[in-house]
Amino acid sequence: MKSLWRVLGVAGFYSVWIRRQWTWIIQGALLPLGLVLLVYGWGGVEGVKLTIPVYIVASMWGFGLTIIGQSVGYDRVTREWERMVASQLTVGEYFAGMILGTLPLGLADIAPLVAIAILWGFDVKLLLLAVGLSPLAMAIGAFLSLAIVLRIKHPMNISAITNPLHLLTIFLPPVFYPSTVLPEPIRTAVLAIPTSSFAEIIRAFSAGVYMGERVYLAGISILAWLILTAITTKRALKWGLE
Repeated sequence: MKSLWRVLGVAGFYSVWIRRQWTWIIQGALLPLGLVLLVYGWGGVEGVKLTIPVYIVASMWGFGLTIIGQSVGYDRVTREWERMVASQLTVGEYFAGMILGTLPLGLADIAPLVAIAILWGFDVKLLLLAVGLSPLAMAIGAFLSLAIVLRIKHPMNISAITNPLHLLTIFLPPVFYPSTVLPEPIRTAVLAIPTSSFAEIIRAFSAGVYMGERVYLAGISILAWLILTAITTKRALKWGLE
């Protein structure tokens, strides 16, 4: 029970922004809605059907990469990080509370799209797939960001690193466009980028392809990123009396 109260306490600390910067939630909801209108204008309903589940996963990748990483980075700048590390909180309680407190910002991106998909009668299986992949995307994004943040000796505005990295991994690789437009071997090489692998799996499932070389390669890429970034973050993370 004590652990639960600690998590809720950290969540309350990180949810202060909801009262002070509640317009961020509106901003978060407008971007995906605008994207849906853009895709609908160019690709019709079929384009929207595929864009929504891809965006859900991409959004949670961005949540882990930017929000979680920047929260830790800001805590280091303000010295709040040292207070948390020296407290009775475990590292699990700290991050669970942080995610819980900042999650409304991430859900602001997803909730409107889920509502549109349900009202439009889109394939529920793709939505469930996207929801299932989202925690993996968030974890890899957070681990990647933390592996960078925790190795910076002099605390700084980490958004100068995470924001460009977010844009590069979302808009440059084939996430919102099909990988078929790329020639080989580039088409296969981009599966080394986690966001590209997540999008590839969703596109394959939407086409009824549940097993295949590209699906396996994408799965291996995601697993490799998860293990590598988790190990790298663990080595950089010092908590309590460590």
